[in-house]
Parts: sequence; structure tokens; C-alpha cells
Amino acid sequence: MAARRILPVLAASLCAFAEVSVYPYPRPSATPGAAYVGWQAYDPTTLDDPPLPNPMPPLDFQIQLDTSGNPAASQDQLGSFLGISIEMSLAEAVIGPNSSWLRPQFLNLMSTLKERGGPPVLRLGGNTQEKAELVDSIDGGGSLAKFAIGPTGFTNTPTLQFTVDIIKAVRAASDILGIKWFMGVPMNQTTPPRLEIVEQGESIMGEYLWGWQLGNEPDLYVSHNYRPANYTEEDYMAEYRTILDAVTADPLIQTKNNYGGPGVCCIWQLGDLINNQNYLGQFGSQLNSLIIEHYPLDNCDPSAHDPQQVLNSYMNHPFAVSFGQQYAAIAETSNAAGKPVILLETNTASCNGFRGLSDSFAASLWATDLALQLASVNFTHMMLHLGGQAAYYNPFVPPPHNATAPFMWTVGPTMYAILLVAEALGQTGHARVADLGANAGNQYTPGYVIYEDNQPARVVLLNYMSDTSGASDYTAHISTSASEVKVRYLIAPQVSMKTNITFAGQSFGGYFESDGLLRGDHTTETVNCSGGSCAIQVPAPGIALVFLTDSAYQPDDDMATYASTHITAMHNTAVVDPSALQTGNGMNGALRAQMKLASTSANKKNGAGRRVGEVAAGILLASGAFILGFRMLVV
Repeated sequence: MAARRILPVLAASLCAFAEVSVYPYPRPSATPGAAYVGWQAYDPTTLDDPPLPNPMPPLDFQIQLDTSGNPAASQDQLGSFLGISIEMSLAEAVIGPNSSWLRPQFLNLMSTLKERGGPPVLRLGGNTQEKAELVDSIDGGGSLAKFAIGPTGFTNTPTLQFTVDIIKAVRAASDILGIKWFMGVPMNQTTPPRLEIVEQGESIMGEYLWGWQLGNEPDLYVSHNYRPANYTEEDYMAEYRTILDAVTADPLIQTKNNYGGPGVCCIWQLGDLINNQNYLGQFGSQLNSLIIEHYPLDNCDPSAHDPQQVLNSYMNHPFAVSFGQQYAAIAETSNAAGKPVILLETNTASCNGFRGLSDSFAASLWATDLALQLASVNFTHMMLHLGGQAAYYNPFVPPPHNATAPFMWTVGPTMYAILLVAEALGQTGHARVADLGANAGNQYTPGYVIYEDNQPARVVLLNYMSDTSGASDYTAHISTSASEVKVRYLIAPQVSMKTNITFAGQSFGGYFESDGLLRGDHTTETVNCSGGSCAIQVPAPGIALVFLTDSAYQPDDDMATYASTHITAMHNTAVVDPSALQTGNGMNGALRAQMKLASTSANKKNGAGRRVGEVAAGILLASGAFILGFRMLVV
């Protein structure tokens, strides 16, 4: 493995880069057979693997690749296609409180994506964007605060206040890694509309602003008690026009056509808004994208679904295909109008997902399949939602604020899918995706081909079956003139596993074990080919990413990583006070401010920095994968 470059970032939390196996809070029950009591994000409860199909599909089959350019393949896709939707209330906990204090775990995670697919595209918004108010300051000096006031619905969405420091933190992360963002604009008030985040945010975000999402899930405004019971699609259209007219008239807003919508999810049909309400025609001059928010199932009433049956139903290719096909015609219409189609918020199920499905390897398989399926029908981006401690489906999540080891995060199974999709699509921006209909369209053994310059460059093969005996592994014989190909695997022992997931031999670890860096040797297998065919084995369960050419083989393992604290060669800076390092979902920025964080500036009386040349207690291991200790010297 090539040496990794350690870049300086002054961080708001420690990264003790050693293995830990603590459960900060709450601790899973130690009594065998007892029900888990604690945050959903750390629930160890597992489900049974789905039954094996009967009859079994063919386990040895051919894959013929189209080398003529395949006009049926998708439009050009970015490696950032599969991204993350961050709930706005979590901005401070996930990204950082200001431009000087960023979470190194977040930066490390985003760096693993940039290494594979180029700068990530993320979204900051969700239910909390509708009740978010940009204010000049917050009592106690924090940058974000939550209040249990105002109208709400099933999700008990808090009222949110945040300062411009949050936007500056987002910009600072983008300056480091080139991240681009969708940012949420509230619609809970229309006379006058609340456009402060746009007025201040567009100049701060600059080139890193992908677009504004105006309104979140307006078809749920009634159930969330944001609108009266007689609120209609026509009412929504009129309100949307009112706000866009206000944008046009606002001298503080320079860009008037950077808005996405409608972001409907559940009750209204997107096709009705487009065909009956002429959504694209009415607002096209100010729209930069068509936004969809939709989950495969609604789990707001946990008694309505059996998680075990849901797990079984998700583990097949038609489940992903049917999701994409319901929007295929809309995607074609929107793209023809010059408006990219964005699935801005999704995950395994709404209202925090399903225990045992959303937090298992099954979610890795589902997310990979759905992302490539949507790419093949010309969506432009898909975002997996990050909901915090009370959600099962997080790609990653910082620990609760009262954790005993607040520096170690938890990375979920869907993060591995995001990594694989980024690597499968690569960094050229010209990847074109097609569903192979592999194995005569068998539902348990799907595959995709990714074209570069109209030639097959990479193949992704999935095995939905779960069989520890190895008897359900399959072999796909890919037609190619190459003498050898390279293969990386995303695998786990079983579909129901929550840990022991690896991609290319590497893992983020289990609960409360991640600093945001992959650990272990980066493993790539070389498969020799003969007779114009390469035999690729795909374990049950698992995903094989096959690189058909040397130029398609990425990454080069040269990525930036970020330490928890540092001393620069430029001037003396502060070392973070360990007692202040509380990075939780449940703590307001104001409370963090009360902990008297050390100054980030030189020559302040509460600074704790050492001068360059003094000993920094840190060891960079030979693998470059992690650092022991909590202070290091950057050279």
C-alpha cells in the first residue's frame, strides 16, 4: 500500500486510532435472550438469513459484453452518484461547529470516497430544514440549538436554530475535499419566506453549492401539522411560485435559478405534479433539478411490517428494478427538459428503517443494486439518509454526547455500498451504466456493466443468496480479450451480519471503533483469463467489482487522512481539551460552548498548543492506516 498523506486539520474531537470495544451509551443488555434497550444505531439484534431459493439458479453462466458502444446504457455518471443526506440538526455533530473545528472522522470518511469517485456530493436538510432558523447568535455561544417547540408530527421534529458558523464549517470541509452540497431551504413560512440561508449561504458556499432544495416533503405538511387539513397540490404550487418570486425580487440573492423540488415522497404522485400541475413548465426557468424523496417502505408504524419478511423481500434484484421503473418515464421527461433527476433522500425504510435489515449486510446489497439501477435509468444522484442515534440505517454516526470514547464513530453497512459504487463509477465523469440481465435475468444473481469511452471498463456482480457452506457461490464467465482482470469484493459471512463486513479486505470496524479510516490490507485479486473469458467467483452473499482494463483499475491508495489534533509549522495552535470532546446527536452547540473549548487562535490565554519542535505523542504505523495517541506533529 502506498503511504498515506497526513494533512493538518484542527478538529473538534479526538481520534484515538486504536481498537476500542466499548459501548459508550447505552450498553446492550448483557443478559442472554434479553431485549436490547438503547439507541437504535447500536442495536445488536439480528434477523435470520432469507431462505435459499428453490429451485436454485444456475451457478455457472456466461456474460457477453457489448463492445459496440451500447446505446441502451445510461448517460454519463459521476463517481459521486451515491451520496449521503445529512439531517440538518446533525450538522454540528457530523461536520463540525465552525470552519476552524471540523470532525476528522467525517473528513476521513469523505476522503475515502474522494479517492475512489472524486469529490462527494452531499445533502444537508431533511425534516429539520423546515423548522430551521438562521440566527445571529445562540445563547451560550454555540452554533446550533434544538428546541421541542412548534408544530410537529410523527417524527417529533425539533425547531432548529443555527448560526452562519454551520455554513462556514460546510464550506471549510469543501475547501479541503471539494465536496458539493444540496442545502435545504424552509417552506414553513411563505409571507414573507425565510430566505436568510440563501442570502448568506450562496456567497459562503460559492462553487461548492450544487443547489438549494426548496421545501422538504410538502405532501406531508398536513400530517406534520405545518398546513391545514385542506392543503392541496394547487396550494403548494401557489406557495412555491410566491417564494420563487421573492427570490427574483431579493437583491441579496444573486443566483435566481438554483432551486430543486418538489421533493414529494409519500402521498402526492410526482407524475401528477408534472403532468397535471405542469411543475416543470411553471418553474423550469428557476429549477436546476427535479428532486424526489422516497423510501421503499414506510416504517412509521412498526406494527405494520414484520422486519424478517421485509428482509426476505428486499434480497432480490426485482425489488431494486421496480423502484427505478416507477420513475423511469419521469426521469426521461425531466432529463429532456434539462433538469437532472435527484433521489435526494432514501434508505431502506422511512422513520429510521428496520431493525436487523437497515443495519445489516443486506442493506449493503440493496443500496448497491438500487444505486446502479437508478444510474442505469438516468438518475443523476441518490442520497442515503443519515438520521442519528435513533435510526437503524445510518451510513455512519458519531457517538452520543455522553460517550466514554467520543472520538470513535460507528460506520454502518450502507457506507460500504457508497464506497463500492464510487469505485465502480470512477473519477472520469463519463461512466455509463447498463443492467446486464445476468444469468437470464435471475433475481438472485444480477450484474451491471460500466462503460468508459463506449467500451466495457468494469463489471459489478451481486449474489443475494446467503449460504455459509459456499454451495451457493456462483461463477460468471465474462467475455473479454484481456489476459487477466482484477477483482475486489464486498463481502460478509451472512446477509444478516452487522459487523465483519469488508470491502477489498478492509473494514471500518464495529460499533464505536471507527476514526473514519479503513483498516487492514487493501486486497485485490488477479484472475487469469483464457479463451476470451474470465471466470469470476461471487460468494454468497457478496459483490464482486471487476476491473476489465488497467486504466479502469482504481484507486491508487494515495489519499489524504486527518489527525485529531496537530501542530502546524506555521504558528502555534491549540490542542483540543479532551474534557470538551463531546460529539453527540443530543447535545446543543450552546452546551458544548459551556465546556470552554480551547481557543483555535495563537497567543490566546486559554490556548493549549505546544511550540513546533516539542514532542508530540503519536505513532504513525507502517501501514499508514491509523495513529496511536491523540497528538501528532504534521510535517
